Amino acid sequence: MTDATPHLGLPLIAASQAQKHVTHNEALGLLDALVQLACLDKDLAAPPPSPAEGDRYLVVAADPVGAWTGLAGQVVRYSDGVWTGAVPRAGWFAYLIDEADLYVFDGTVWASFRRTLTAIQSVTRLGINTGADATNRLAVKSDAALLTWDDVTPGSGDMRIAVNKRAPARDAALVFQTGYSARALLGSLGGDDFSLKVSPDGAAFFTALTASAATGGVDFASTETVLASAATTDIGGTGTRRVLVTGTATITRFGGGADRERFLRFAGAATLVHDKEMLALPTRANIVTAPDDTCIATSDGAGHWRVRHYQRADGTPLALGVQALAPNGYVRLANGLILQWGLATGADPDVSVTFATAFPNACLGVWAQPVARDAGALYGTQVSDVSTAAFTIRNRCATGGTVTGAGNVPTYWLALGC
Repeated sequence: MTDATPHLGLPLIAASQAQKHVTHNEALGLLDALVQLACLDKDLAAPPPSPAEGDRYLVVAADPVGAWTGLAGQVVRYSDGVWTGAVPRAGWFAYLIDEADLYVFDGTVWASFRRTLTAIQSVTRLGINTGADATNRLAVKSDAALLTWDDVTPGSGDMRIAVNKRAPARDAALVFQTGYSARALLGSLGGDDFSLKVSPDGAAFFTALTASAATGGVDFASTETVLASAATTDIGGTGTRRVLVTGTATITRFGGGADRERFLRFAGAATLVHDKEMLALPTRANIVTAPDDTCIATSDGAGHWRVRHYQRADGTPLALGVQALAPNGYVRLANGLILQWGLATGADPDVSVTFATAFPNACLGVWAQPVARDAGALYGTQVSDVSTAAFTIRNRCATGGTVTGAGNVPTYWLALGC
């Protein structure tokens, strides 16, 4: 019979042994040291200066000094003013209080038990920093989570997350919440098409976009928001791409939304005011809308809007619309030329005319035709002092061989420039 137990090395009481209490107490002391083993530290190479009775340490230093000399790799206990060691065996566990970690002895070194876990199979629930439940069988409470490619096995360099559903009619999706109330769903929802749905309250959901599984085509769903016209008609703040503008107000701004795109439809005769910085219009002129006219407007990063396309409901080209019927007006042609016209009348023979809009670069020519006032007279008109902003009409009248200046002569004129 041996004099110690095979696993913990507890001393055994021999038959007819004297002072049995000594051996018994020694065994109890070892049990107290090794059972429910919790050590204060493992990173010291020498005993602490003021140990308490019963303090335990793992001595992992290769060459400990002081009272720990010769106790390398052992579990040491301070008792009755003396440090004693116990040689660990493979499979021993020790809880390190300073690290809040469990260590296991593999027969050679002490290693973190957490780091030795290489596979966990078929666990029914897992909660990280929180509790998992029957519905959320995996729960993580963290400010961030990282899933990265495998560089150890080695892996392929790819990282994929699979969300699998039983049938097309089911959902495979990510749910984004605020205060545990859903605000967005992203995935294949009730079909194989990929879609994004949003909600203001977690109850009613609106489809923002759908990508067809069959064709790959993307469809942006959008309701038409009704917005009353005003000096600043904030189409950028509507939250929808389609906007119905009502009323007859004069609109000078479309609001300050940056990098937006809007499809507008008008319900009445509002007036869009051209401003090359804040609201640039296709003809660089004001536009009076009509019911069911439509346009596409976009804004830049500074919130400055530009109407990219304007379509009248009756199909009339914008540059040849109501302005062509006015006695004085102008149109900007598709090739960049500007055509202006008007009717000028003045008491003096020489009449100064200012163009409705100045030509940006040059006036290419002005043509004028007077309206005869007297049947027995011959009227003629000259054009002079032509600039990008104005010109002068000079009316003359010939009667009986005499030419004189003629005032109050209605004169139609036409000018072309760029």
